[in-house]
Amino acid sequence: MKFLFQFLLSLTICACCATSVCAQFKLAEVPLLTLKDFRAPVPEKAKFPIYFNSRIYYRIDTVIQKKKNRYQVFVRTKIEPRADESYWDTIRIDKKDTTQMLIHEQGHFYLAYICGNNIEKAMPAFNFTANWKEEVKQKFFELLGNGHKTNTKYDEETAHGRNLKQQHKWNKWIREELADQ
Repeated sequence: MKFLFQFLLSLTICACCATSVCAQFKLAEVPLLTLKDFRAPVPEKAKFPIYFNSRIYYRIDTVIQKKKNRYQVFVRTKIEPRADESYWDTIRIDKKDTTQMLIHEQGHFYLAYICGNNIEKAMPAFNFTANWKEEVKQKFFELLGNGHKTNTKYDEETAHGRNLKQQHKWNKWIREELADQ
């Protein structure tokens, strides 16, 4: 009887995990940026006239012991805009370019959400040991690094939002990545 109860409890937990483990942010759920989201003072020798900062955090959602010393870990991510660390140089950005530049900076915010989604999807695929907390932390930063590489590629290919053809290509890719499923 005890074995049956443990089996049913495990089955129930697995079923719940399989259906609700990842937040998987959608395009419509990501807040739209405005100039009010850029509150930091512009650094004196700022290389770029605009800088948007956000942070990605994670928390452990579920841990399943698969075998002795083998764990599967599910995480949830949270993306937080950092307005007090983001700036917009109104002197260097012509007012007529504001909309286009906001679209580009919004792309960075979307990329943070895509990175969060990718972390949530990827984490359960790894086998962790009894030291899973530290291993998950290391894997999180590794996956976060992939997100930083994507942001760098985004800026390079779009020339920080000034190459409109490439910006449109990235906008399309971002929409597809965050599309409702």
